[in-house]
Amino acid sequence: MATLLLLIIHTIAGSIAILSGFAALSLRKSSNGHRTVGNIFVLTILFLGFTGIYIAYSRAIMLSFVNGIFLCYFVSTAWMTVKRKAGTIGRFEWFAFLVVVAIVGMLVNFGLEASKSPEGKLNGFGPQTFYFFAFIAFIAAALDLKMILNRGVEGNHRIIRHLWRMCFPLFMSTAAFFLGQAKLLPEPVRQIEYLAIPVVIVLLSMAYWVIRVLYSKTYKINDSAITSI
Repeated sequence: MATLLLLIIHTIAGSIAILSGFAALSLRKSSNGHRTVGNIFVLTILFLGFTGIYIAYSRAIMLSFVNGIFLCYFVSTAWMTVKRKAGTIGRFEWFAFLVVVAIVGMLVNFGLEASKSPEGKLNGFGPQTFYFFAFIAFIAAALDLKMILNRGVEGNHRIIRHLWRMCFPLFMSTAAFFLGQAKLLPEPVRQIEYLAIPVVIVLLSMAYWVIRVLYSKTYKINDSAITSI
């Protein structure tokens, strides 16, 4: 009964997270509406992550277990990037770095287990899937370490840090729903060319905003512009 309730909460949280995430992408970035749906996105991703961790652990689905932690890591570090004063760090950043290093280790370990298994998979996932997320986690860990050594992050790099760490959980949840749970959708739209559209939109939006912020003089000279993305 408890697991069923968590599944319902997990599904509702995931649906709201996807809707609020796309709303945040479409709303004017300096608007109150953007900040409101952004906060909703963070909260629902946290619910999605925590419920996913418990459900996956109880069913021994290792990729979902680690990715639940990964979701929580991403949105919490994205949110803290906004809240933390530019050019400063605290205990949270050290804790987040240790968490993502552990995520890398777990994903590599499960990838090795998958490659050594008779069927070449672990819980239905091949080693490539584990290694893909391990690579993303490694990049996140490297950027965390660089930020810690520099005693913080400022300017457009601060904005980009917030940006991609909000977009990647949206990519994960969108891909998990449209590609991983296609059976829940009406049969006419269960074509890969349709199911991939929301996932591609997220990736293109993330790339667009990263490039725009990286090469925009406005973001380079005005660190407070992080409130307008």
